[in-house]
Formats: sequence, C-alpha cells, structure tokens
Amino acid sequence: MTYAATITQKGQVTIPVDIRNALGLETSDKLLFTIKEKKIVVEPVKNDFMSLYGSLKPKNKKQPEDLKKIRRIVTRKIGENAAKEGL
Repeated sequence: MTYAATITQKGQVTIPVDIRNALGLETSDKLLFTIKEKKIVVEPVKNDFMSLYGSLKPKNKKQPEDLKKIRRIVTRKIGENAAKEGL
C-alpha cells in the first residue's frame, strides 16, 4: 500500500483514509515518528497507564498528592525495569 501526501504550510500531512483504516487510527490517536536510514517511520502509539494521568478529577484536595506519589513510584519502577533490560 503506497500513497502520496502533501505537506501544508503548517507542516501537516493528511494520512490517507485507507491507511488510517488499515491501522485502526482514529481522531486524537498519537503517532510516533522515527528517522531510520533517511526514511520516516510512523507508528501508532499505544495508550499506556501513564498517559491516563490527570484524566480523573480527585474527590478531595488530599488525593492529588497521593496520585503524584503513586506516579513517582510507578515512573521510578518503569525506569528501573528499563535499566535492567538495557533499554
């Protein structure tokens, strides 16, 4: 499947509908751009736990500090795991 697209003055490109459908892309989905051997590789980004941070409103003022603490712990653990795996 090969398609051509034009870059607008704002640097935007429309992804052809056949490609969006084939990859299951929807409005507001995130894409990852990588340069490999002078080519652009575009991949859909899967939602993860950390991307949901802030999507819920706390019931009281004490809760945000608790959520921030949890986020720090989770972020640290992700970093430790990545270091162990050599990422």
